[in-house]
Amino acid sequence: MKAFVVLVLCLLIFGVAGFFGYQIFIKPQKEAKKEALETGGANTPGKAPPDPSLPEFQRCLKLRNEKKVLEARTGFEAFIENNPNSTKLEEAKGQIGEINTDIFFSNTPSPDKEQYVIQKGDLLTKIAKKTKAPVELIMRTNNLADATKLRIGQILWVPHPNFSLVINRREKKIVLMNGGKFFKQYNVKAWKAPGSKTTGPLTGKVGEKIAYKNGQRAAFGSKEYAGSARWIMLTPAGYTIYGENTAEAGGTNPPANGLGVSAEDAEELAALISKDVPVTVEG
Repeated sequence: MKAFVVLVLCLLIFGVAGFFGYQIFIKPQKEAKKEALETGGANTPGKAPPDPSLPEFQRCLKLRNEKKVLEARTGFEAFIENNPNSTKLEEAKGQIGEINTDIFFSNTPSPDKEQYVIQKGDLLTKIAKKTKAPVELIMRTNNLADATKLRIGQILWVPHPNFSLVINRREKKIVLMNGGKFFKQYNVKAWKAPGSKTTGPLTGKVGEKIAYKNGQRAAFGSKEYAGSARWIMLTPAGYTIYGENTAEAGGTNPPANGLGVSAEDAEELAALISKDVPVTVEG
């Protein structure tokens, strides 16, 4: 009888200990594994937690898909400012760049533009001087194929950017800013810039813009201008931006020092920026 009582007591003691051991140690581990499986392993050791900025990014993307471009641009601008470590940062910058160029190269109304009504005697060069906007930018914005075919009373949308260029040596990117805000970034495919003798930033400006075709300079508006290789001369020296089609279209070698970008990017930048736009080299 005593042996039976001892056996029952032992079973009771071990049963209680086993129950509490399961509740304290084993059950939490099982629940953690189950949760990890349900969330795709996001909470397992060695994996980063979900990016908290994703809902904000998706809201901005939804605005763009709904063709609310100005609202989407404002949203993405706030996103990159508020989420510098987001996994979607570069994608957000790409979205802003596409939105900005879509707006600038179309007659879409925006706060960056003003309406201009063609008057008698107006020429595009005269309008460009009066509005301080590059002729090529005005033409692309208003889808003008011929600068000489203007009608009195015709309405043009004229962009008024406040551009500056930032060349990031560390990331090998050219960043176009507008009024201090991110506008678009361009990847440098061939980096042949001179080494810096200082750790601080270098400052300069946009100088001459040149178009080359078949070994000759191509004047804006000429038939040779289409498909020409674009060069944008900058200071400091050695940071000329040039299109990768220089040898093919220009019939000349790329500069000894400079930043090679795609032909499309060189053409786009040459249309957007004008002489004397500030340049900063940093990183």
